[in-house]
Amino acid sequence: MTGCRIQPAQTRRLRGNIENASALLVFCISAFCGSGQSVAESAPATAQRPSEAMKPRYQDYLQAKQKARAWFDNLEVDSVELLKHRVKGKKKVAEILGVYMTRLNHTKDPQEIARINDRVKRIVEQTDTPEYHNMSTCGARELIQNSMSYFRVMWLMREFGLDISHYLEEVRTVKPRMDEHFKKRGPWQRAMFAEYYDRFGLEKPQILLRVTGMKKGVIARRLPTERNDPSQTVPTRPVRWSKQDRYDLTHEVFVAFNYGLGRTQTRFDADDLAYTRKVLPVLVRRCIREKNSDLLAELLSCMTYLGWHSEPAYREGVNFLLDVQNATGTWGDYEQFRQEYGKYLDQHAYLHTTMVAMRALLEFYEGNWKSAE
Repeated sequence: MTGCRIQPAQTRRLRGNIENASALLVFCISAFCGSGQSVAESAPATAQRPSEAMKPRYQDYLQAKQKARAWFDNLEVDSVELLKHRVKGKKKVAEILGVYMTRLNHTKDPQEIARINDRVKRIVEQTDTPEYHNMSTCGARELIQNSMSYFRVMWLMREFGLDISHYLEEVRTVKPRMDEHFKKRGPWQRAMFAEYYDRFGLEKPQILLRVTGMKKGVIARRLPTERNDPSQTVPTRPVRWSKQDRYDLTHEVFVAFNYGLGRTQTRFDADDLAYTRKVLPVLVRRCIREKNSDLLAELLSCMTYLGWHSEPAYREGVNFLLDVQNATGTWGDYEQFRQEYGKYLDQHAYLHTTMVAMRALLEFYEGNWKSAE
């Protein structure tokens, strides 16, 4: 890749009639194609509806958004430097790029679009270096921790209109190792890797050819939120979900909706959807009690995508996020780890929580997502 300049975009996906002008980024990407401009220069944002300003605590939301934006704009994300301090470098590059993709999706301000464009170009300069493309030589643990993000960074770069030809060459070089490591990945990860292989025209190994949804996932297994008490003294007892169970549930939904870039899904049937409507509000309230902003935000995004907007827990979760933003503009409380990570704690922990919290709020206030009711 000869530098990180914006390339004249080639016309690609999503031709045809897009009836909903709020189709977010997917629509924005196709709208700019062939214009010779970057996405960030020409992509139309979701139009603000008058009803947005009528939503409860809208001014609180605007203040939260301004504070978070300032924090993101001053955060340095260097994947190689972060790895030296035990932080997942490529994952953090994918996260910060995702922040700016979401921001691009929700603005029509030319100055803001120009700032996003410039910031993204500076972030991805690191992908021109051989130190960044170390997936063939890194340890097995680093491979597992960063492999999904390695693909996601490339995909986000393409969606921003950047030249990914050199990046794709590097991916093809490391593909045999990638193919082998899929044996250690779970259902939703394999489903997402299969999607990336399709997007970039990569030949799938047998293990990805067998991906047929997420039949072994949390939703398919119908993990209960309560279980009957055999003593019958108490009719039900809460089931303690592991952190991984809750994480897997949210990402099964994220994959189905392409991390919020798709407005419809084909992975879940009516029974699956009924299960999510039952379990998500329960988990949202648990996160509020636990003061877990990170997982709460991801669960709220799931409810946004699935259309469960009338559930009281949905609004309760939004209020909680507005109430607990830090003075710095971040979300989360990780200061007990400050001595261990030093200044890199911002990238290690606060980046992800602030990203998902701000995304959940943006989707609620400006996303124009359709309610299932």
